[in-house]
Amino acid sequence: MERPLMDESWLDLLLRDATPDELQRHGDGLARSRGPEAAGRETAQALRLAMVLRQQAQRAAELAALNEIAIRLATLHAPDDMLPEIVGQARRLLDVDLAYLGLIEDGHLRLKVTSGAFTPGLAGVVIPLSAGLAGEVIEHAAPRWTADYRQERRFRHDGSADIAARAENMRGLLGVPLHLRGRVLGALFAGKRQERDFTEHEVTLLSALAAHAASAIEKATAMGTLNAANDQLARRTEELEQTLRWDQRLTRVVLGGGGVEELLTEISSMTSGEVRFVPEPEPPSHSATTAQPVVAGERRFGALVLDGEPAPDDRLLLERAAPALALALVAEQAVAEASRHTRAALLVDLLTASSPHPRALRQAGLDASTPYSVLVVAPASARAHVERTSSLAGAVVAEHDGRLLVVAPADPDTIRREWPRGADAPTAGIAGPARGQGELRHCFHEARQTLSALNTLGRTGEAATAGRLGLYRILLGHTGRRDLDQAFDDLLGPVLTEQQRRAVPLLETLRAFLDHGRRPRPAATALAIHVNTLYQRLATVDRLLGEGWRTPERALELQMLLHLKTASDSLDAMEG
Repeated sequence: MERPLMDESWLDLLLRDATPDELQRHGDGLARSRGPEAAGRETAQALRLAMVLRQQAQRAAELAALNEIAIRLATLHAPDDMLPEIVGQARRLLDVDLAYLGLIEDGHLRLKVTSGAFTPGLAGVVIPLSAGLAGEVIEHAAPRWTADYRQERRFRHDGSADIAARAENMRGLLGVPLHLRGRVLGALFAGKRQERDFTEHEVTLLSALAAHAASAIEKATAMGTLNAANDQLARRTEELEQTLRWDQRLTRVVLGGGGVEELLTEISSMTSGEVRFVPEPEPPSHSATTAQPVVAGERRFGALVLDGEPAPDDRLLLERAAPALALALVAEQAVAEASRHTRAALLVDLLTASSPHPRALRQAGLDASTPYSVLVVAPASARAHVERTSSLAGAVVAEHDGRLLVVAPADPDTIRREWPRGADAPTAGIAGPARGQGELRHCFHEARQTLSALNTLGRTGEAATAGRLGLYRILLGHTGRRDLDQAFDDLLGPVLTEQQRRAVPLLETLRAFLDHGRRPRPAATALAIHVNTLYQRLATVDRLLGEGWRTPERALELQMLLHLKTASDSLDAMEG
């Protein structure tokens, strides 16, 4: 049974949180006993006191809610979880239709999350820091509000923000800064879809929530940065451990004497597919490959290529394996180069030594049962031409006295037919085929003489055997040269003696006259003398040789003798 109001005092009513109607009825009852004036005064005081008590209770509840929010925010470490919690709490605390939060990024305020929005387009809106209510909040680092955002003229409106406000039918709007240690991180907003003035208490309440939010956001951001750094450190540590395991496996291959092929096999066993080495300048066969350059210093050997889609660690493995493969390639090439230099030195000794050596052929990389051709090539810089000539594949090459010595398992005529053509083609004397050290030495001397004869005759850029020299083959033998000298003394000795006595180039005049078909004027022009001078010199030759030398048969004999003698003298000078 309800207790009559007259049985309760004002204190009883206030302690049990009586409603304003109950307080008013109690006052009306007192008016009969105490009079209307006294009862009215007590009733007014009780109503004011009840309102104060309710406001204090509400403040206490709000503070308790703030403390609860602060505790909850402290337990959240991911911004994606924290920001929705902040705007949700703001909407509930201020009993508004809409709440949203923006953070400063790249000189703009970007709205991150919303609560109570009609459209998804509000999140993501970018607002300049100098415009709108948001600009006022950020610029002054203080709360700002308006009873009707759309009609407000105290700040400069922003087009994108106004479009969002119309879409949300936003009217009353309060914004407070996310302020922390003198720095503004962003802003928190609470809005109504009707005109509304915000009380000082509401501003204080939202500001307190923003203060907790700013601290939590900074901690979450710092925690996120720390977690990201820890994750990266863990990945780096895992990568380092993995690379150390790879390096240990590759090092075991190298220390075990493994070369390029063994390394490729080991690398393939650690990847998701088959790994191959592609030398420069050959490109990968197709685009669906993973390629890693193989480089030592400034020297690029090629690339490690993995066909197909790589596994996550395959690229890192190729990066780690490339230096090991480069070192293996350097080592193999160094061994090959040392072997080539050794074989070159042994080849030179084989072809030039006077005494035979039973193992000289094998040590120089040659087979005693195989027939070889011997080439002497000038200049020595023509190695690239030699290496490109298909008939010289498998040849042993050495450099000696500014020329190349080449011993190739090929026929001399085949080599001559395939010899390079062009202005920069080298000159080569060829001899062979030959077996054994003695025959190879003989062929070397013949090839060297043939090269000298070709240079003397001006036939550079040509490859020839002694048989291809024709009449000039006489120059290759000492006996032939002695016979040539004797013939020259017998037929032209008197002219040479007279030339030396008078210091007049009679032999040169005779050769020019014969080379120009015994025509005086062309011969005089070639000698750069007057035709009368030519006639005087020819008269001297007539006196020394007799007029019969001008007959076709004698003239041809003397012409060939002069050419052979010139070539022989040049050859003697080169060999001397």
